[in-house]
Amino acid sequence: MYSNAEILTAVIVTWVKPMVDAIVANQLGQFQFITAANEWVKKYFPVANNYSIVNDLSFLAVPATKMAIEPRVRNAIATLGISDADIPAYAAELVNSLIAKAKKDGKVTLFNTVELDQSDFDKLRHLLEKNLPVEVKDQYEVIL
Repeated sequence: MYSNAEILTAVIVTWVKPMVDAIVANQLGQFQFITAANEWVKKYFPVANNYSIVNDLSFLAVPATKMAIEPRVRNAIATLGISDADIPAYAAELVNSLIAKAKKDGKVTLFNTVELDQSDFDKLRHLLEKNLPVEVKDQYEVIL
């Protein structure tokens, strides 16, 4: 049995992985030795013009990416001070507010680096609905 915090961590890591992979690939592509390796491969092998050795080496980044992101996400969730039982509702509300902001502004910029639109947050909401559903509770009705 997993805690809601562990499930939320796994969902967030899964959701951000393609973004982190793209950032890492972009950063790696700027190193001179990568550029030289790309040119060498293109010179001696029949590859597409847009070939990048970074794509061939991306399997090396998978464990490193997970090891770098997962502890940070886990710690960020822990510092929120939310009870484990309240995590699904909190995550759902947060994603809904991000979707509303993305609808209003057209995008949401995170960490001054990544621009996300509504469809990005829709993917996160889908992952949350599948893996961390919010329990519908009957609300107490106050007698007046």
